[in-house]
Amino acid sequence: MEFVIGPDGKLLASWDWANPNELKQFLEEKVGPSGISEEEWGELSQRRGRAISLANNDEVPGTQVPHSALSSLKVERISEESAEKSPFTLTAGTFPPGITPNGQSRLYLTIQPDTGGGLHFDSKEASVILLTDAKGIQFQRDELKAGVLRRGEDIYPHTVGANWMQEEGAENMEFIATVVAKMAAGEEPVQEKTAKFRIAGAIPVISGSMDEILITQFPKKDKLKKLKSALVKSGDIPFDVEAFIQVDRSNPSQGTGYIVLKIDAAGGYKWNNLSDTQQIKMNSISGVKLEKDTLVAGKRDYEEDADDRIFTFKLVLEPDAKQISFEVTPEAWVCHSKQGWCREFVVPFKVTGKL
Repeated sequence: MEFVIGPDGKLLASWDWANPNELKQFLEEKVGPSGISEEEWGELSQRRGRAISLANNDEVPGTQVPHSALSSLKVERISEESAEKSPFTLTAGTFPPGITPNGQSRLYLTIQPDTGGGLHFDSKEASVILLTDAKGIQFQRDELKAGVLRRGEDIYPHTVGANWMQEEGAENMEFIATVVAKMAAGEEPVQEKTAKFRIAGAIPVISGSMDEILITQFPKKDKLKKLKSALVKSGDIPFDVEAFIQVDRSNPSQGTGYIVLKIDAAGGYKWNNLSDTQQIKMNSISGVKLEKDTLVAGKRDYEEDADDRIFTFKLVLEPDAKQISFEVTPEAWVCHSKQGWCREFVVPFKVTGKL
């Protein structure tokens, strides 16, 4: 997508797909002549950047690899030809377990050719990574396929994603990754190169608190008491808040609270999963004590979505309280693809209810 933004921050023009000719015409009308001849422009506008195929494979674009959220895994080459230098390097990182709605996690494997030796990947046949001898985890698939570079010499890293589930009670993970790649150096013919790597490490524990539950874990609403929620200050925001409590029958002074963030999907809004996860700051006002002051959502492994975020927390009702009141302030990154923006919203809501 292509955007032109003025010095005052206003969007002046946009195209759903990069359009060099329209961009040039717009800039010449608004700014002045480019100084580029029609002949030069005809040549420039036909040039295309390098692109790696993403269809029918497990390739993940480099810009979508959540490096900061991954835990590194130890990678050790175990090929029989140990004295021979590996034709490529392999790195690995993973999310904690159970981050997806179906309870799976995801790891990323990146292979990069030995450019120092003049090697590059074949541009006709994709590299394959075979996953075997898994301990502590189970893979959804045991064969991963990378994309191929559509044009130019492929000296670039290729990252593939793999889903996995934690075995019950497992604290560590280990598996063998066998990389099979067609490679060449200069004018030499393409040859198949193979290397095995042992990948191991502790199964990461979620840092901090992840307070999100899945929709399947959300109690039926007829068992919950719905509370009122209202914006503290009026404004146009892309999501709404629903709040519920469930009192413990065996101990009526204690209960469980639920906060649901519902995005305005019909208005074209989506959660931005490439930024920080959604959080909710909480503050007691009257009639109730809250177990936590911050609720944190789980991390998604896809760029955007419009699914509800359901948070849960414990609460204690004050003696003889007739009603409760507390404040919740969601902090969430939201995108609007058609309007071409992503930004953070920090908006306080007041939650109230009679007991």
